[in-house]
Amino acid sequence: MGSWRHVVLLCSLSVGCGGPLPEEAIQEGERPQARSPAEEGNEETASQGTRPELGTARLVKDIFPPLSGPAWYGPYPENLVEFRGKLFFAANFEDGRRELWTSDGTPAGTGPLKQFPPLSGPIFSSSLTQLTPVGTRLFFVVNDETHGSELWVSDGTTGGTRLVKDIAPGQADSGAYNLKAVGGTLLFFRYVSATTTTPARNELWRSDGTDAGTVRVKDLGPDASLIFSQAIVGNTLFFALSDAAHGSELWKSDGTEAGTRLIKDIVPGPDSSNPFSLRAVGQHVFFTAAEASHGTELWRTDGTEAGTTLVADLIPGPDSSFPQLLAPIGGGLYLTTMDTANRSMRLYKLKNDTAGVQVKFVAPLPNSSIDPDTSLTITSSTVANGKLFLALTLQGMGPAPLDTQLWVSDGTNAGTKMLHHPLSLSDEFGSTLYTLDDRVLFSGRDDVNGLEPWVSDGTENGTRLLKDIAPGTASSFPRDFTRVGSKVFFVANDAVHGNELWLLPLVNALDGADTSVQP
Repeated sequence: MGSWRHVVLLCSLSVGCGGPLPEEAIQEGERPQARSPAEEGNEETASQGTRPELGTARLVKDIFPPLSGPAWYGPYPENLVEFRGKLFFAANFEDGRRELWTSDGTPAGTGPLKQFPPLSGPIFSSSLTQLTPVGTRLFFVVNDETHGSELWVSDGTTGGTRLVKDIAPGQADSGAYNLKAVGGTLLFFRYVSATTTTPARNELWRSDGTDAGTVRVKDLGPDASLIFSQAIVGNTLFFALSDAAHGSELWKSDGTEAGTRLIKDIVPGPDSSNPFSLRAVGQHVFFTAAEASHGTELWRTDGTEAGTTLVADLIPGPDSSFPQLLAPIGGGLYLTTMDTANRSMRLYKLKNDTAGVQVKFVAPLPNSSIDPDTSLTITSSTVANGKLFLALTLQGMGPAPLDTQLWVSDGTNAGTKMLHHPLSLSDEFGSTLYTLDDRVLFSGRDDVNGLEPWVSDGTENGTRLLKDIAPGTASSFPRDFTRVGSKVFFVANDAVHGNELWLLPLVNALDGADTSVQP
């Protein structure tokens, strides 16, 4: 097989740099410091039920032979998803085997559900990928000798794992990609390659897991291309699509041909508004878009042309603020802009209700370097217990970050603090942030340990190492945290077994208990 995909998570959602917003000046003494946040003032609180304690992380099963190379390199459990109370994942082996696996957290209960033998010849798109649960069905895409790369489905049993439909008959590939659960239906796109007589095109399809129920929804036209920024509101998929007639603009689909259409041609004709960073908030989708009068600013849509409007011109006039939309929270979301004068960022909180959209400045995110060639990037964000957690990367001239910091904000200036650093300092592996009830799991490091699994509740005292999986200064590169009931599965490398499946038990969780309590 070809070289393995690296786990590259350092993709910024930023689309440019803008100037400071016209907000009140921040005095030097008001700038956030690296202290734990105040506990009062949160908009949301943890549930009153028993908070699960975190047990001791342990290896579930040694599945793959170790390979030489970076510790994150090589085959590993991929596409971890919860389905019918168990973990399902893809195992793509170096020798060409592709297998659908399941695990209940025990070695005996971890094994292959369906096996696909190695392909003959130079087959490149051969991995088992895109595991997507939709109700009682688990969809995925895999290539076999008879059908090429096609859509498959499983009910969680070997006998119930089967080809859905040979969309491109014979050994030709269907080109199915970007599987999404929208309501109780699977929506996916299909790339159709160009021929000597027809141009390349993209199509939207839907499937209920049967041959007859797997149909094309709409031919999106020649040379159309999908932009990978999407959001789901109810039974509607919002997505950005580029075509020759409209450029890159905002579309939606409810899974019907009539309901699949351009929402608004913000920049009329073939020029593009480049909608990006789509975030669902209630019945709306917020996104960034660019047009001549206002530059790249903040927009909102309710799915109608009239309801698709500019909602905040953060730098008035044609200059752009280039907002980066972060994690949604309650009836709003967080966003940032660049402060080029200080090489820093500015954090804002957006509230969306019947009174309209209000955007409030929260705090600056300062640049700790005196080097004028450094800049800041947010590589990941999530929300837990009403607090925003984000990974803030300090970038220099080289590809690897100079520093990556874990920050928390409760929506106030005083409650916006740096909690821990560094996180990952690799340009090929970014730190994961994963919400677990009122805490976050993340991959962090310190002066003694390499990159390992950590936990934080948003306070200094509640931010700690969970386990030194790769002893000493070596790194286990933990990633892909996925909760299944009273267990959190993840991938890590202990420097002995290679990249394997690990388990963090949750003690006193509602659906079970574990006795391996970590002190």
